[in-house]
Amino acid sequence: MVFVFIPTMALSGFLLFQVQPMMARFILPWFGGSATTWTASMLFFQAALLVGYAYAHLFTRPLTLRGQVLLHCGLILLGLLSLPITPADAWKPDEVANPTLYIFLLLTVCVGMPYAILSATSPLLQNWLGIAGHRTPSQFFAVSNFGSFLGLLSYPFAVDPLLATTAQTRWWSVAFVAFGVLMAGCGLLVLAVRGRMAIAHPQAIPDRELPGMAITIKWGFFSALGSVLLLATTNSITSYVPVNPFLWVVPLSLYLLSFVIVFAGPGAYRPAFYVPAFLAMTIFALVFAIVYEDDYAAIRITAELAAFALGCMICHGELAHRQPPPRQLTFYYVIMAAGGVAGGLFVSLAAPVIFPDYWEFPLGLLTTGLVGVHVLGLRSGAPLLAPRRLVMPALLVVALGAAIYGIVEDATDVISQRRNFYGVLKVVEEGKGSRLDHRLSMYQAGENQGEQMLDAELRRLPACDFGADSGLGLALDYLAGRNGAAGRRIGVIGLGAGMLATYGKPSDSVRYYELNPAVTDMARSHFSYLKDSAARIDVAHGDGRLLLEREIAAGSRQYDLLHIDAFRGNAPPVHLMTKEAFDIYLRHLKSDGLLVVTSHSDYYSTSSLLRGLADKIGMRVEWFEAANFEDCGSKVGFAVFSRDPGFFAADKVRARISAWPDHGTGRILWTDQSSSLMSLMIWH
Repeated sequence: MVFVFIPTMALSGFLLFQVQPMMARFILPWFGGSATTWTASMLFFQAALLVGYAYAHLFTRPLTLRGQVLLHCGLILLGLLSLPITPADAWKPDEVANPTLYIFLLLTVCVGMPYAILSATSPLLQNWLGIAGHRTPSQFFAVSNFGSFLGLLSYPFAVDPLLATTAQTRWWSVAFVAFGVLMAGCGLLVLAVRGRMAIAHPQAIPDRELPGMAITIKWGFFSALGSVLLLATTNSITSYVPVNPFLWVVPLSLYLLSFVIVFAGPGAYRPAFYVPAFLAMTIFALVFAIVYEDDYAAIRITAELAAFALGCMICHGELAHRQPPPRQLTFYYVIMAAGGVAGGLFVSLAAPVIFPDYWEFPLGLLTTGLVGVHVLGLRSGAPLLAPRRLVMPALLVVALGAAIYGIVEDATDVISQRRNFYGVLKVVEEGKGSRLDHRLSMYQAGENQGEQMLDAELRRLPACDFGADSGLGLALDYLAGRNGAAGRRIGVIGLGAGMLATYGKPSDSVRYYELNPAVTDMARSHFSYLKDSAARIDVAHGDGRLLLEREIAAGSRQYDLLHIDAFRGNAPPVHLMTKEAFDIYLRHLKSDGLLVVTSHSDYYSTSSLLRGLADKIGMRVEWFEAANFEDCGSKVGFAVFSRDPGFFAADKVRARISAWPDHGTGRILWTDQSSSLMSLMIWH
């Protein structure tokens, strides 16, 4: 019988956790590529897991075994009606006031029923194994988590690169049908073993078997703390590097791996090793972030993930240490899931309101450290003031000091800060000691979104990579000469500080497409580019691609220049760089217009993608490296696409054409159905 239960548990775990990055990846473009899309999706999946566990607990007590099997098979049949789980285009949002709730509703309709059914698998099958006489059914929790681990790791390395997004959801739906067959087989098998055995009513369970309030609270607390660590760490590592499903999968994989380890056997979790290691790695991660800030991102991410993994071993090790007898397992899983939801609610909904920055990350680390020190002290057996009992509290105090120093350091020279669904936005005063360098800079996701000199004589000059000799500056100058008094019609995806507006003339019109309303507020309140511009300026809020797509119905905008300047952590949102996206841009661009794409090459090289897109849409593209890119804080430049031979033949333009950053000629093409940032990753 076990040989049927094991693959069923493994497949359910595989499907449970592969669908998470799959669905988040599917809807990510609809919410502007925001990293918070993953956090909001995780909150939904945690809530759906709780629903599945609660169902497994509530219906295993009053029903006979036969009743349980019949009910669950019926629900599986209902779940089949939700297939395929592919979200329809009708779900693409207009401007949404609360994206988190909208994502929750979308996922509930598309995948809620199948996911809740899968969630119930592990506790149900463990309960059935207990009925059939298996002595340690909780060990099979590790089997389910191992399947989940494989499901997660296979997504960024196999599923996403090889299958189109709609094909992914369809194959997942086929696999769910296979799971349904296996689950029904488990039910028939356990019925054959135990016949029509009735499950005892809750009142028939002796009081000594009911978990006490204290142990129940501990189950929920350790689960909630692990959930806070998971989501806070994910937020942290994606706050200063590009949104990449790989960076979603790694923390969740480590989270699951800790479950696999601690539930595999009683000796796997040793506080005497994990607590000191966790505190040491926490101190290293916090201090490294202070010293190097956003430099050496790979080392910083590795350190934060290591601290997170060790913290999960403490949280989940304490959970495993307190696991109940088989009769209480379903309730145990319900409380674990409830704790996970509580942690998710704290990070997704409460923390953005309470904290101006991602403070939940150091808070989660410090709380875990406090728990570890307490547990280790209780189990050491040494006197309270013994030197070896004081070492761990001393390390915790050092970690607290590093966290506080880091928070204070981050707030230095910040004159305005906002946090919302799209991340943390800051306006920072820099270069105070120099008239030529005194400026305000806007930052989001570790990326400079624009800056302005504070000196009255310098404030109208475009800063950094927007200079007159940049690819963008050359394109605007060429159009000014070509169009003359007719002026220029300009569209821009991504407002930032609004630096392009400084080039505006009375005959020009500039329309910005900005996803984050907070960016517009700060651009108007702290920067004067929009106010000082001679051009007609308007700002449309929402995802730039979706807005342009909807505007097609009213006719082409006939832009002379369309600038794609929406980036997070140096990488382009994938949905803005596909063949279908460029088709939309061309619908709004004049036949001799210029399409300008800002590109960074710190972590990703878009060179091959830009060349591939140019070939597909039949336009010439050239690369223009910013003359002073070192002053811009990143390796930045512009790719300019055009069918106007006069632009590339102009003397000033021809002199500034640069070699491609990858020094190659290769070409790749992204489509809405097939794209992966992994194909652009700079690995050295």
